[in-house]
Amino acid sequence: MEEIYKRRSIRKYIDKEISDEILQKILKAGMNAPSAKNTKPYEFLVIRNKQNLKKLASVKPNAYMTKDSNVTIVMMSKEPTEFWKLDLGATIQNMLLEASSYDIGSCWIGINHEQGEYIKKEFGIPDDLQVISMVSFGYKGEEKEKNDYYESAKIHYEKY
Repeated sequence: MEEIYKRRSIRKYIDKEISDEILQKILKAGMNAPSAKNTKPYEFLVIRNKQNLKKLASVKPNAYMTKDSNVTIVMMSKEPTEFWKLDLGATIQNMLLEASSYDIGSCWIGINHEQGEYIKKEFGIPDDLQVISMVSFGYKGEEKEKNDYYESAKIHYEKY
């Protein structure tokens, strides 16, 4: 449970490589997220090359941290299933928490259709895949306080 409170969006990274072993554990954590009807609608494009990370940073102003990340994963989905957004959200959250358990920072970056089309063209992603988001990962170049966003006023029992 501590990882839930420890995990924060990190946008500054130091120049330290994430091992292949840890990267595989992060990907495996994502693939072990719950999925409606076990459809597992995701695919991952792992980007480590610095030139390619810079291309991702150019997608939108709020993606600047990808250029300094050690790895950024582009999250994709085939023809959407009924609950694909929920499935991908759970997949990404598992990856964020797994990274946090290794003291690796991460940032979930939303992508709109136009930005997704740019990424597809740049990286040769097939037409039957939709680019949904990106997640940057790297050893932290900044520290943030733990989260504690509990708000009892937002909880309602039985009736609003």
